Amino acid sequence: MLIEQRVPLRQRRDLSQIIEASLNLYLRNFWPFFSIAAIVIPLGVASAAFQSAIDDRAALTAIVLPLALLQAAANLLAVAALIAALADLDAGRRAEFSRSYDVAFERFWTLAGAILRVAAIVLLLFVTVLGIPWAIQRAVRWLFVEQAVILDGTSAKEALGVSADAVIGQWWRTLGISLVIGAIGGVPASIVGGLFYLAPVLVSGTANAVVNAALLPFGVTAMTLLYLDLKVRKESAAAGL
Repeated sequence: MLIEQRVPLRQRRDLSQIIEASLNLYLRNFWPFFSIAAIVIPLGVASAAFQSAIDDRAALTAIVLPLALLQAAANLLAVAALIAALADLDAGRRAEFSRSYDVAFERFWTLAGAILRVAAIVLLLFVTVLGIPWAIQRAVRWLFVEQAVILDGTSAKEALGVSADAVIGQWWRTLGISLVIGAIGGVPASIVGGLFYLAPVLVSGTANAVVNAALLPFGVTAMTLLYLDLKVRKESAAAGL
């Protein structure tokens, strides 16, 4: 369904404009964005419920580890669906749960492959100790593999190069803005975690799951706007503008 006015996402933005635009986009599309992110809640609640009900550590580990893998997959799907929803807004369409998840499921294995490539390379560099600076460098360069897969339609292997190409020459700016975005999402989550620290595990786990789902659209939107900003700046520089 088309909307009356297209929401142009692909433009230059400084930090304050990225934050403001992300908040405005989220507030204007709160229910579709939150419903997309909310798929991460049930697994978070289930994990808390098992931790609350099972005392045997071995049995708990056998249950929680598979749940953690499912949680990671659900989170990856939610991120992909949110990026797809943003692409719809940019194209002048409404953000819709079903269409966003159609894209997310279609691109899931490509996206998972890209994430696993990043994780494997960065981890291998970290364990060598001497490779830690290069691990950090590459981790920042590859921050946008999700956006590359969903927005640019890359393969898992190509996503790393497309993300890196956007960041090269703007590495420190990318690091700084991404840290601020992470802090904006992390502070409310930490506050809620502190408030429910003494609460039963099921209560605190449920609260954390809901808060994390509520914060996810802001983080994904802000990082997507940063990615598009970086690409516009790179293209403008190449054109001599």
